[in-house]
Amino acid sequence: MITPGRFVLVAVLLFGGLFALVTPPFQAPDETEHFDRAYRVSEGRLDLFPVPGRAAAPLPVSVHRIGEMFGDLPFHPESKTSPRAILAALRIPLAPARREPVSFPGSLKYTCVPYIPSAIGIAAGRLLGAPALALLYLARLANLLCGALAVAFAVRRLPAFAWLTTMVALTPMTLHLLGSASGDVTTLAASFVLVATVARLAWGTEEATRGDFLLMAAASAVLCASKPLPLALLALLIPAARFPRGRRAVFLLFHFGLSLLAASWPIMTTRVMDYRRLETATDPGRQIHDLLLHPFHFLGVVIRDYAVHTPRYLGQLVGKLGWLDVQLPIPFLVVYLAVLLALIFLDTSSRIEVRPWQRGIAAAVVLAGMSFISATEYATWTPYGADFIQGIQGRYFLPLVLPAAWIFHSRRWAGRAEPGRLGMALGAFSVISCGIALWALVGRYYGI
Repeated sequence: MITPGRFVLVAVLLFGGLFALVTPPFQAPDETEHFDRAYRVSEGRLDLFPVPGRAAAPLPVSVHRIGEMFGDLPFHPESKTSPRAILAALRIPLAPARREPVSFPGSLKYTCVPYIPSAIGIAAGRLLGAPALALLYLARLANLLCGALAVAFAVRRLPAFAWLTTMVALTPMTLHLLGSASGDVTTLAASFVLVATVARLAWGTEEATRGDFLLMAAASAVLCASKPLPLALLALLIPAARFPRGRRAVFLLFHFGLSLLAASWPIMTTRVMDYRRLETATDPGRQIHDLLLHPFHFLGVVIRDYAVHTPRYLGQLVGKLGWLDVQLPIPFLVVYLAVLLALIFLDTSSRIEVRPWQRGIAAAVVLAGMSFISATEYATWTPYGADFIQGIQGRYFLPLVLPAAWIFHSRRWAGRAEPGRLGMALGAFSVISCGIALWALVGRYYGI
């Protein structure tokens, strides 16, 4: 019988590895800047306190050169590459002593934390004398291994929604990110572990241990240091009886204090870097001032944005690959969303009762996360005075899918789907899904 705990690790590694091989260099979202920052971290240059106005750093000329070799592919569907071109790029030596300033402000606005896994892969390649482009594939491999282990660990700890979590991890969008050098991999890994640990503490039958609470705090801190989504507040879902006697306040104070400290780091880094969209009339300071002064106007903008763009965000959550220029078939996107929706009702447990107050907290956290995403893009990516928020992509909501599922958990449909048949059906569907996405990538980038 196929079980999610056994299936997810193998599937993520296998399918994610195929995505890492098929996707041409630097054709995952913002992968060029992510790789540049990871290379810098691999050399021990963490930029803990970035210098205001300095968005460039000296990197090997070869690193910049291989980026330029594939720089005409994004946003140009007519542009193609070939395995021969990639093999030719793999022959370019690293030559680490020859350097030139390279600008990557989009990744310098983050802390070094999300780049640690890919930096480890790059550091290993540098020690082995690997060529420049091979370092990118090693960064992808290290990210994939980190993400796969985190997802598998989370699935095994969940008291419910194990198959739902597996299928979220196997969406083409998630696999595309896991098989890239993107810093988003750490964000996804930490969010999966955090949600699973909170669910285990809130509704699991096993005795809660101090290690579980420390793991929850650590996962939240890593998530907040990577992207300060307010998922730390999920700790409020845990009933008081699950805490060690008399220690609830102590654990929560430690958890929230550590998360707040970690979240303040990327927020201050972003402020120092003054990251904004240069080609349009963005004004982050003025946007934030108006947001605080007229919160209901901002709320209206957010509501209009979701009312109009939710279908697009949902489609992108399943997968719009590359630099948003690899469209998957719309019927496939609809079917995948239907599968996820069905699992919200079928992949539940009869032993779990989610109280109304827990549903309210989960809903508040998800709404806070959506508001944070909207506010961030409103301040840094949206022209001043615009009626809609620009810059939001469906992949930004991946960490919020699992917390949102607990809002709708019901014991009514638990056990309706026979586990063996459900596992076989989802396993077959994931193979078909991966094949469709890989074929779309091949057609887009290799013209086959």
